[in-house]
Amino acid sequence: MWSNSILVLTTLLISSTLVTGGGVKGEEKGVCPADNVRCFREDDPQCYGDNDCRDQELCCFWRCGFKCVPPVKDNSEEQSPQSKV
Repeated sequence: MWSNSILVLTTLLISSTLVTGGGVKGEEKGVCPADNVRCFREDDPQCYGDNDCRDQELCCFWRCGFKCVPPVKDNSEEQSPQSKV
């Protein structure tokens, strides 16, 4: 019984660390911009995750494919990214 309690407690601590961790404290990267384009065909991906992008860019589904784009503070900002690709 005691070992089961330790196992459950350890699992909870690890999972809460993984959820709240990630990134530098106080760093706010932003979110992907809203993309209202309807695509008939999806382009080949130019990135597979944020680590594939330069600087502060995010790997987002943008204009029919995954591309590195500058983040926006939230999706209500209707900014279009300036593609560096």
